[in-house]
Amino acid sequence: MTGNDDLIRIGTGAAVDELFGCPSHLGVKVRPRVVPRRRPWTPRPELEGFLLRPVTDALDRVEHDGIDEEEALAEVERSSPRLHPGLIEFTRRAVHGYLSAEVPDAGELVPVRDWWVISRPGERHWELFAWGRRYHSADGQHREIRLARSSNPADEVKIAIAAHVAAFGRPALWPRPWKEVFQTRTGPQVSYVRVVEVDLEGQRAEVRFQGTPTEAERYYAEHGRKRVAAIVAGGPEQPGPTCAQCKQLTSCGTLQRVPGVLGLTARPAPVRTVSVSDLRYYKTCPAQYHLRALKLPKSYEYSGEAELGQAVHAWLEEAHRGGRACDPAAMPTGKIPWTAGRWRVEGQLAKDGADMLRRHLEVCVFHQFEVPTEVRVEPRLAVHDTAAQAVVLAKPDMLYQEDGGWVWREVKTTTSRRSRWYHDDLLDEFPQLALAVLFLAHGVLGGEVNSARVELEVLRPRGAEIDVIDPTDPERVNKARHVVQRMAEPWRADEAFEARPGRDCRGCPVSKWCPSFPGVDVSNEEE
Repeated sequence: MTGNDDLIRIGTGAAVDELFGCPSHLGVKVRPRVVPRRRPWTPRPELEGFLLRPVTDALDRVEHDGIDEEEALAEVERSSPRLHPGLIEFTRRAVHGYLSAEVPDAGELVPVRDWWVISRPGERHWELFAWGRRYHSADGQHREIRLARSSNPADEVKIAIAAHVAAFGRPALWPRPWKEVFQTRTGPQVSYVRVVEVDLEGQRAEVRFQGTPTEAERYYAEHGRKRVAAIVAGGPEQPGPTCAQCKQLTSCGTLQRVPGVLGLTARPAPVRTVSVSDLRYYKTCPAQYHLRALKLPKSYEYSGEAELGQAVHAWLEEAHRGGRACDPAAMPTGKIPWTAGRWRVEGQLAKDGADMLRRHLEVCVFHQFEVPTEVRVEPRLAVHDTAAQAVVLAKPDMLYQEDGGWVWREVKTTTSRRSRWYHDDLLDEFPQLALAVLFLAHGVLGGEVNSARVELEVLRPRGAEIDVIDPTDPERVNKARHVVQRMAEPWRADEAFEARPGRDCRGCPVSKWCPSFPGVDVSNEEE
């Protein structure tokens, strides 16, 4: 990396990124003048990848330029990068939902085009601003920031930053280029601020903070200041979902470069992030994959058996965290409903899940072998396939070392008594096992590759079994490469992500945004 870190700029979005991201990525992201020493060229994606960009653009035209809602929507639909039909549908509903939402006690507020920015010049120039729509009273003393949301409510850090900015920020235009400081101007003395969250889908508005600037400062001191300081301080590199957007992608010392792990021919392409789950979604329907990747609001997608599997996984994850053996005495009995993480099962599912956990004891690493030298529970793995221009993500249920080699274990639950799967080969049945084979074969985890193996732990109410795959067996490696390549090739080549209407639409969690959705009565023959 090169450049200067004399400008620190933090927005409310950094608070969201910090929950799931890499401390090093965030530390660089909030420094606009720090840039890669060598800027790799990649083509721009053909489709818009930021969910709220078209919503914001349309609302700007309506609120600041006074044009009609339909005209504003027509404009953004013609914009570049172009919008996927599903994003167009979401944008239309979101813009209408925002403009229709009843904001409690809104008073006579008017939209503000200027941004509000807290600017502190010095040897290191600090700026704090809030992504959100801004409103004030005619005299400028009452300010309000409205945060549009499409999913879960914002955490208190984001609200605290927004309240602090509304109370003490000065008016400024957006800096162009981004590395320039906000040019702030003097504004009226603020006496009252609010932060309101607007649910775009539900057309509801909720006041998350209201009070004087003094109260906003106190709220920020309690909920925001320490997290902002932690973001600025940065920290260790933690490869994961943010890598593809990170300025350090080509220079990160922790993210491994593994050209060819997806088995694709090198070509210029926009950098993407992908997991086996993503490839499954794409195989089912390219549009479903893309709308999921945009993080469009989803309907509930878990069947009872899927909830059971999630509950068993969550229980085992917590039980083994820190390299501990699971405690039989702490296992649910199944006689009453039980919970693990955010999952709850009851009735027959509670009994089946409890039985599966008991069966797990028969194959548990900690109960069958000497204590492993190292155990990682649900670790987040990422590698950069520089040929495919993809950050490939994986999350094994467990990694542990034995005889110097890494063992990659995946756990599957089923209430079926059948010992056979739909496919004859486990690598076809569970493509994440194929990716595990390739990670180990490429030495991604280090250790003694010749001692490595992949394990599939299958839990049923009446039994447990372990299947083993050797990542040093050339035949198995070739099969794994074929499985992953077959799924990744069409995904990598696709830039349009067109819908594939059929019977899978009935269970699609993003079907409400898809103009091609044929309805719930689609026949099984319609593929």
